[in-house]
Amino acid sequence: MRGDFVLREALESAYSRTIGALGGAAASLGSSVARRGGWMQALYVTIMVAVMAGFVNALVYPVPNQTYIPYPGTAAETIPEAIVNSFIVAVGGAGIYLAYLSGRQTTPSRSVNLYLGLALLFLVVFVFAGIDMAILKGFG
Repeated sequence: MRGDFVLREALESAYSRTIGALGGAAASLGSSVARRGGWMQALYVTIMVAVMAGFVNALVYPVPNQTYIPYPGTAAETIPEAIVNSFIVAVGGAGIYLAYLSGRQTTPSRSVNLYLGLALLFLVVFVFAGIDMAILKGFG
């Protein structure tokens, strides 16, 4: 019986340390973003992605049937299609950012190949998803 108690105590302490570390990391991230004005940068990036994805076009010129994800016309766009487009743009931006990080001198040498590989993977997904969306829209 003593072994069960020791095991349970060890698991509970490990769990509380993990949850405490995650909570501390989230709190420090939130405070550093608020302290350095990062919320303004995050808002700017969100607005730019939304504009590039076509949210303005989807709101100003709505289509009558919003059930289409890629609306089969070239002049109109649905809200779900704008959400998919924003995901595509965000993946491309993440790929470019990871490629930038892989070339920085401060990046650890072990991480350079990982960053570059992930960047190329993200950029390939970005290109193929963009081409697929254009074909579904009727551009190709």
